[in-house]
Amino acid sequence: MFNYICGEIVELGNGFVVVDINGVGFELSVSGYTMADCQIGKRQRLYTYMSVKEDDISLFGFSTLEEKAMFLHLISVSGIGCKVAQSILTGMDCNSLAAAIFNGDIRLLTKVKGLGKKTAERLVLELKEKVVVEAKDMVLPITQNPDMQINKEMSNAIAVLCSLGKSQADAQKLIEAAAQLGASTTEELINMAFRIN
Repeated sequence: MFNYICGEIVELGNGFVVVDINGVGFELSVSGYTMADCQIGKRQRLYTYMSVKEDDISLFGFSTLEEKAMFLHLISVSGIGCKVAQSILTGMDCNSLAAAIFNGDIRLLTKVKGLGKKTAERLVLELKEKVVVEAKDMVLPITQNPDMQINKEMSNAIAVLCSLGKSQADAQKLIEAAAQLGASTTEELINMAFRIN
């Protein structure tokens, strides 16, 4: 229903903010990271998600589209509701969370309040193929490997990345990392490179 709302922050509470829009105060549940971006008196755009239940309608707010996207990924997992997802996003920033899921780091995930081992394992199982991770957060070192043979599929993938603006060195690092993760065809290599970029 709402993609975002934009107005003046008039109240900061425990896990929520109130945004005034033409004299109407909208209360949005927010993570600690979004809360840190909000200041009373500041005009702010917050991306929103509306949760409608039989006995409750709630608005959740996010300062970035990245955080909203991660929230939507989280609530798609069985057993994770909006409140738990918001708690997870308070306990870990989006990219660290994505990296932990991608790398299958159950130990790190279970340090987040409200996230038990079984739920963490389900997160990894269901979201590993969906999250986008920056290269700096990969477990594998993203460095050129002198012992790695660049085959035809890898050469084609490197050429595609270069055509999209990557330098030869950066493209090769990403494709080598993608190959180390098990990608083999040109398409698989490119798709994996985009996910770890």
